[in-house]
Amino acid sequence: MTENIFTFADILHPVTPAEFFAEYHDKKPLHIPGTPDKFASVLSWQTLNDMLNMSSVWSGISLRLMLDAKPIPTPEFCRPAIDRNNAQSMQPDPERITALLRQGASLIANDVDALSPGLRAVAEAMEGALGAKAQANVYCSWRQRQAFDSHFDTHDAYAFHLEGEKVWQIYETRADRPIAHPNFKQFGQAHHDQSKGKVLLEVTMRPGDLLYLPRGQYHDALASGSSALHVTFGLTAVIGIDFFDILRELAIGDSLFRANVPGPGSNDREVAVYMKKLAQRLGEMAASPESLEQFGRFRQEYRNHRGRYELPDSVLVPQYRVRSRSLSVVKAGNGWALADKARSVPIPPGNDRLVAWVIAQERFSNADMAAAFPDQAAEDRTHLLRELAGMKVIEPA
Repeated sequence: MTENIFTFADILHPVTPAEFFAEYHDKKPLHIPGTPDKFASVLSWQTLNDMLNMSSVWSGISLRLMLDAKPIPTPEFCRPAIDRNNAQSMQPDPERITALLRQGASLIANDVDALSPGLRAVAEAMEGALGAKAQANVYCSWRQRQAFDSHFDTHDAYAFHLEGEKVWQIYETRADRPIAHPNFKQFGQAHHDQSKGKVLLEVTMRPGDLLYLPRGQYHDALASGSSALHVTFGLTAVIGIDFFDILRELAIGDSLFRANVPGPGSNDREVAVYMKKLAQRLGEMAASPESLEQFGRFRQEYRNHRGRYELPDSVLVPQYRVRSRSLSVVKAGNGWALADKARSVPIPPGNDRLVAWVIAQERFSNADMAAAFPDQAAEDRTHLLRELAGMKVIEPA
C-alpha cells in the first residue's frame, strides 16, 4: 500500500527524529532501508513525465544532461524557442533528449520541490523539522554510466530512492563546512580525487530507501540496472554568516558606520583607533535585544515560500497558518506532547499525527486536513483546530 508522507518522522521511519538528531544529523551518513512503496507518493515515472511534458516551463538550465561525468552542451538537447515571457530561449527537445538517454546520458531536473503535491509535502515537512530551506532535484540514470565524479555538496543531502537500483560510494573525508561560495567551487577533479579518502560505505539504494549525507561528505553514485530514479532534497541551514546580514542593516542606522574612515594622511594609530571603535560597536550590536530578535525572526521564517492555490476553496474556505516554526511533536511518557523550547503541552490520545501534520504545513484548510486524514471525524477535526487556535499555535491566513 502506498504510504503518504506527512511528517519528518514518516520520512525517517523506523529511525526516530530523536535518534537522527542525536546520532547522525550534521555528524555522519545514514542509510535507512524502506519498503518498496514507502516513497511512492513522492514521485513516480508517470508524475515525472507529466512534469517534463509541460515543456514550455523548462530551459537548458532547469533541465540538464550529463554523460560520463561531463555536461552535455545545451544546443545538443535544446532548440531555440519563445518562452512564456515572450523572450528567446533554449527549450529542451524531448526527441533529442530521448536519443541522448538511449546513449546512457543522465537527466537532471532541477528545482522541482513545488511541482507536485508529493514533492511539496516532503519539502514542507523537512523545512518544518530542520529549520532549513529545502530544494529538490530529480536524477534519472541508465546503463551504469556515471553522471558525476566524486564530489561533496554544500548542503545536507537526503536522497529518496524511487525506482531501480543505484550503488553509492561514500568516502571517509568530509570537507569542513563548505558553503555555496566560489571559494568552495574552485577545486578541480584532481583535488577531489586526492582528498576524498577511502570508501567508508558502499550502499545499494533500492525503492523506498533513504540516504542522508551531511554537507561536505564526499560521494559518487552509479546506476546498477537498466534505469534508476531518485530525488535528492538539499537542505541549507542558517549559518553564522547570515547574522552579518542582520548586523549590516543595523549598521546602516548607526552614524559611526556611516562615517568616513581616516583619510590618506592618517597614520596607522588613527586607523587602529577607528577600527577598534567599529569593533566595539559591532559587539554591542551583536548582543543587543534588537539584533537577537531580528535574527530569531529570520531563523523562524527561513524556508522557501512556495505558496499554493486552492481555487475556489481558498477564496471560500478559511485558511490557517502556523504561528511558530520552532514547534515539534515529542514523546512524553506513554503519549505525545506539542513542544517548543520553553514548554510542552500534552496532545490528546490519537491526535499526535494530526498535530504533527498541522505544524509541518505552510498553510492549510479544514478540507486539506480531511483529505490527509479521511478516517478522522469532522467534529474531531474542527475541535482540534479550535483548540490549536486557542493555544495560539495556528491563526487565520
